[in-house]
Formats: sequence, C-alpha cells, structure tokens
Amino acid sequence: MRKLEPPGPEEAGEEELYRKAELGFYKSLDKMVGRILEKVDLSETIVVLVSDHGAKPHLYARPSILKILAEAGLADYRVEEDGKIVINWEKTKAVPQRAAYIYINLKGRDPHGIVDPKDYDRVRDEVIRALYDYTDPETGIKPIILALKKEDARIIGLYGDRVGDIVYAIDPRYRGEHGTFLPTGELKARSLKGLLIMAGPGIKRGYVMERTCWLTDIVPTVCYLMELPIPRNTEGAILYQALEDPNIKLKELRRLREEYRKLKIKYERLQRTIESEKYLTHKYEL
Repeated sequence: MRKLEPPGPEEAGEEELYRKAELGFYKSLDKMVGRILEKVDLSETIVVLVSDHGAKPHLYARPSILKILAEAGLADYRVEEDGKIVINWEKTKAVPQRAAYIYINLKGRDPHGIVDPKDYDRVRDEVIRALYDYTDPETGIKPIILALKKEDARIIGLYGDRVGDIVYAIDPRYRGEHGTFLPTGELKARSLKGLLIMAGPGIKRGYVMERTCWLTDIVPTVCYLMELPIPRNTEGAILYQALEDPNIKLKELRRLREEYRKLKIKYERLQRTIESEKYLTHKYEL
C-alpha cells in the first residue's frame, strides 16, 4: 500500500507497478463476486459484501508503546539477541497487549502484579499522560491521538472483560492497517473504513448511505430482511436507510392482524352456527 503513493523520490517509478498489482486484486475479487451473482436470483436472494476494515499506506515506522512506557518509568524490559522481548515484571507497572490495549500489572489479578488496586487509577493516569506527552524524535509528531480508560472507551464501542485497562489509537500516518487506529483513519486517497454492499429484495438500488454503519449492524439487518429472529445478545441496529420501505414489516404485520381479525369473526360466526345446531330436534345423515 505504501508503494502506491510513495512518500519520496527514492521510490518514484515503482508506483505504477504496484497500481497494476492493486488493480489486478480488484479484478480478481470482482470475478469472484460475479461468479456468485451468476448463481443467484437477486429478486429472492440477499447478497451482502462486507469487509472488516480498509487499508492505507504509511509514512513513518510504528512507534513502540512498550518503549514509550519504559521511558516514562512505567515498564522495564530487555531485548535478547534473537529479538525476543523479555519483560521484567517486578519493575513493570503497565504493558501493551493485543493491538490497542494497555494493561496495568495489577496485584490480585495478574500473575506478577505489582500495582496495588488503590493505585490503579493513578497509574492509568500516568500511562495516559506518558502516551500523550511522547514525541517521535524522528518526525517531531505526537503519534498517540487518543488514549482512554476502559470505562470511557464505550464512546468508540469498546467495553467488557476483553478490553484492556487503557485503549489508545495511533496517528494514521504511522505503519499499520487496523487495530491500533481509529476506523475513520485516512491517508492521502486511502481509508481504513470498511466496505458494505448489499443487494436483493427490499434493498435500495444505487443508493449510498450517509449514516455511520458498524459491523454489528449487519446481523440484525440481515435477520430483519430474512424474517429471522434477531439473536438475543446481538448488538448494532437495523440499517433502515438501506431499505426500499423501512416500514414494510410493520405494514405486513398490520395486514396480517387485520386478516386475523376478519378470520376470527368468521370463525366465531361459524362456531355459533354449529353450536346452535344442538337445539334441533333431529338431523339427517349426509
């Protein structure tokens, strides 16, 4: 991706080669999608094409969060000859883990915990301050554009026991595709935003949604379109803006209720008629 939009003259001339490669990828994917569409009838089949994230180039090497923490006196480690990083847990208060998370080395929770629970919030404040204060010596840029305590990360959709004690995001000019970047990250003509294309009965044709869409919106939307129960623990929302008639299910429910009401009246009338026959003195066999 970086080769597609070279940052300097040292890579000039290579971009055309990589542009052709990228175009080849898109052509190949387009053929795959085409083969699927050839086998289905869009008047009765829903097709959803969705990506987890987009892609972008980078201008600078990725900063080491562990190194930032160590320089702030919050972590201690060594790098062995084979490149393996060994953490000195007895002197480490915080450590980066799993993409955009930083965990406090907490007593009573972590195997080598040294931070007393009463100091938990204070140490988190120190970590966030260290992240925001850090300036990349190579670029003069502050690479950390967002750092939040886990309870504040709900504003970006993160919560639960799998979220780190601190969540952070890096400037999109740095190396990487996703995970440690905000999903709105862009650089030049590239973006980390994901792709969503839907086609089929009840879905608008040629329409581009302006509203924000999340991956969690896909399941409830597909369930709604297929008249399937939405799983109880599903998050997200139905993408009504993508539908030809957002109220079609409500209208259908009202129609069915009216039909049921009429059938109920007929049923009750017939039941009364049959009930009245028991008062007859005799009857003829069919």
